[in-house]
Amino acid sequence: MVATAEILAQIPLFRDLSSADLTAIASRFGEDRFKRDDFIFHEGDPAARFWVVKDGQVKIVKYGEPGKEIVIEVIPPGEVFGGATMLMPRQPATAQALSDATTLSLAVDEYKRLLRDYPAVAVRIVEILGDRLLGVIQMRAMASERTERRVAHILLKLASKFGEDTAEGCLIRARLSRQDIAELSDTTLETAIRIMSKFRSQGLVKTLRGGYIVITDREALRRLG
Repeated sequence: MVATAEILAQIPLFRDLSSADLTAIASRFGEDRFKRDDFIFHEGDPAARFWVVKDGQVKIVKYGEPGKEIVIEVIPPGEVFGGATMLMPRQPATAQALSDATTLSLAVDEYKRLLRDYPAVAVRIVEILGDRLLGVIQMRAMASERTERRVAHILLKLASKFGEDTAEGCLIRARLSRQDIAELSDTTLETAIRIMSKFRSQGLVKTLRGGYIVITDREALRRLG
């Protein structure tokens, strides 16, 4: 099993820490495993921990009108969530496993201690929170756009986080159902299915078994999104 310190060393948040520092903080992290669709925390829960995705994917969601789920962010391996626990006493959104996932986490007191002891980490956390806020603002701005454009935007965003260049195009290494795409794009399942079928027939994307998507014409998607 890979040691926690080695895992932390691969995470951009901790890139400026020495091996000795990483070893010192690694023992403070707990490890948890979640099945797909398991809840990690709910909106309104006490903001008790800070989380790192070790493997798998986690989605951050808000719930509006009954049955309406809005996906704010998808967190890939090596990225963090729950960083706002330094600012507020309760979770502002819900975290749910988008796939089977393993997380590392710190109790909030240890998290605050980490930020005090390592100012470079604190600065990076602020940058991450700023990037996430910008993403939310962009999604709000997209709400009035055509659904095709929203779906294209989401696919490009996922490619930037999970993309891997292959001979066929950019493979999004996250297993996504059509329901996931619908929730990320704030549309209905039926509309997501129709748009993805259209993109596929236009040669913009290709779908693989297991829920994987290959973007075969990124420039055309950019023109849409």
